[in-house]
Amino acid sequence: MATLGVPVSPDDVLATNGAQEAIILALRAVTQPGDIVAVETPSFPGILQALEVVGLQVIEIPTHPSDGLSLEGLQLALDKWPLKACVVVTNHSNPMGARMPDERKQQLVSMLAAAGVPLIEDDIYGDLYHTGDRPKPAKAFDRTDNVIYCSSFSKTISAGLRLGWMLPGRYMAAARQHKYFANLATSSISQLAVAHFLEQGSYDRYLRSARQHYRESCERMRAAITRSFPEGTAVSRPQGGFVLWVQLPDNISGTGVFQKARAENINVSPGLMFSTTNKYDNCLRLNSANPWTERIEQAVARLGALAHAERDGST
Repeated sequence: MATLGVPVSPDDVLATNGAQEAIILALRAVTQPGDIVAVETPSFPGILQALEVVGLQVIEIPTHPSDGLSLEGLQLALDKWPLKACVVVTNHSNPMGARMPDERKQQLVSMLAAAGVPLIEDDIYGDLYHTGDRPKPAKAFDRTDNVIYCSSFSKTISAGLRLGWMLPGRYMAAARQHKYFANLATSSISQLAVAHFLEQGSYDRYLRSARQHYRESCERMRAAITRSFPEGTAVSRPQGGFVLWVQLPDNISGTGVFQKARAENINVSPGLMFSTTNKYDNCLRLNSANPWTERIEQAVARLGALAHAERDGST
């Protein structure tokens, strides 16, 4: 964390069972059931599920494919609604892959601090940038202890590891209490194993390889989508991570494509999953994390054919 401009001590860190638990603990620490929380849209389904579990109302703020959360939209929400928190994936958001520029992160932190609204930052994809330097988290611009930082090794070392962490700041006591009620503690064995991995320098070497792999896989999948999908299809250009957001022409139902693909054991995520208000029916999210193979290329080509069939069936 110190290398990201966030100097902390071990006592500042609360280990969690993945970033999902960190986000839930953060929400429980700063809200009560029925409160209103702002999130970006489209938003990762896990965040929407966390909000539902805690019993919160959601205000969706538009997200730009490159710059991330609309600060103008957030300001309108702050003026109109009594927001109790704001949840944002600042670096390489899922599903759009957006990365907020540093100046906008700084504006976001200042805006929410002035309004007295805690920012819950999910930086789970921050280490998976494709080129350049590691982007800073919004927490690096926090001068009032208003940002609760959450992250995890689930998207880097192993999805099955379920080891995350959070920096609750002044909400540490509340977060610890909710953690105790939920599951007492996070496994010491997995923490010790990852600590050893980090101390040996293996993590940095692994990340260099992973970044190159994800960049190449995203580029290959984008090219395959361009070749196979109907004219008028738009595809995101993420600066990190491993997911692609595909916007189909308006007359094509992404849900229909998803259902047909699922029947053929091709797994994609329909756009409706990424909103609480039935938006993005003409969208899909594709995951390019797996090594590129002929089988995956054929699956993308088949998805394109299903999209063509869905269009022809609706006209």
